Amino acid sequence: MAKKAVIVYDSATGNTKFLAEQLAAALPGVPCGPVGTADVSGADLVFLGFWTDKGSCSEALRAFLPALAGKRVFLFGTAGFGGSPEYFGQIITRVSSLLPGSCTVEDWFMCQGRMGEAVRSRYEAMAADPASAEKGKALLENFERASAHPNQKDAEALAAKAAGFRQAR
Repeated sequence: MAKKAVIVYDSATGNTKFLAEQLAAALPGVPCGPVGTADVSGADLVFLGFWTDKGSCSEALRAFLPALAGKRVFLFGTAGFGGSPEYFGQIITRVSSLLPGSCTVEDWFMCQGRMGEAVRSRYEAMAADPASAEKGKALLENFERASAHPNQKDAEALAAKAAGFRQAR
């Protein structure tokens, strides 16, 4: 019996959904769906996408994680802040620690993701306040960098990294 893979994602703004759908296009025959609709019961490998919420994953994804007991997992996600491999590694470490102990994290991929206009407004207010102007300006610069992600190049990098894990090991 062939081993089965599935792509499951949690996406608040569409960033992670974009990556998941691009990954599904690169891995023909691998079903893809949001948390709550995707069936992982027969899967040996789960490509698990998430958006970063306060340095980790959302509560909705946390509630789903017990369903991954005994599975191989490839984590992928988006984060509005940052872009450094060290920061992304910290997020992956936090999310990995929430998985059942019987899971095996095969690999991971992270990239920046666009943030909503409400975030820009908060950063603009910070930049206009002399007490937080420097931090606000830095956050606005990051906001602008993140606005171009995820993009097709990010999706291609994810697909290239994930392709080797489609087959059972």
